[in-house]
Amino acid sequence: MEKIKVAIYARCSTDESRQDVENQINICKRYCDSQEWAYQIFQEYESAYKGNRRKVFEEALEKIRLKEFNILIVYMLDRFSRETPTKTVSDLHRIVEEYKCRFISVKEGIDSNNDMWQIIMMIFAYMANNYSKMLGIRVKEGIRIKKEKGEYEGGRKPKVIDLERLQQIKKQHPDFGLRKIAQEYSKDLPKKEKISHVQVKRVLQKLSANSKRKKC
Repeated sequence: MEKIKVAIYARCSTDESRQDVENQINICKRYCDSQEWAYQIFQEYESAYKGNRRKVFEEALEKIRLKEFNILIVYMLDRFSRETPTKTVSDLHRIVEEYKCRFISVKEGIDSNNDMWQIIMMIFAYMANNYSKMLGIRVKEGIRIKKEKGEYEGGRKPKVIDLERLQQIKKQHPDFGLRKIAQEYSKDLPKKEKISHVQVKRVLQKLSANSKRKKC
């Protein structure tokens, strides 16, 4: 008997809770354990809408193409893709028909071994894509209501830049260009605190303008 090897793919968008990925993985692992299947986990934090490139997803597909896995398992189809139904169906067809890999979505009970697979696949592909569209509409509507109530504070809060640190770097490295200054400032900082050369330029221009006004 051929040994069953499963690729578990779990994903959440960058604006979703990372705990969601762990929940997906745990449910998929329990499913595999109940079948006594060996598995490898592929997880990432990327949007699956409008063709965003997903490095881990592409890695899993390549391994499936090379016949390293017999089955691809996801928690729900929208974890696999939220693109247009045509694109999602195309990807699923490639996996199941071309790569000869079984596809299972645990939560929805989707299984490519099912006789109704072709119909089920198209229905749920449409639902996954429609979910993303409706989510965007609900978010915009929520913002509109908050604005009407005067409760909306805008999108992301502006990044706080340590001016003293920036000026010190500029003073210590007078030969540094904007990119070098940004790299030096961002070194060893968390991703959300790193800055770009454009932000450096904007801050330095503002500091220069303030300095001129004070001299006047």
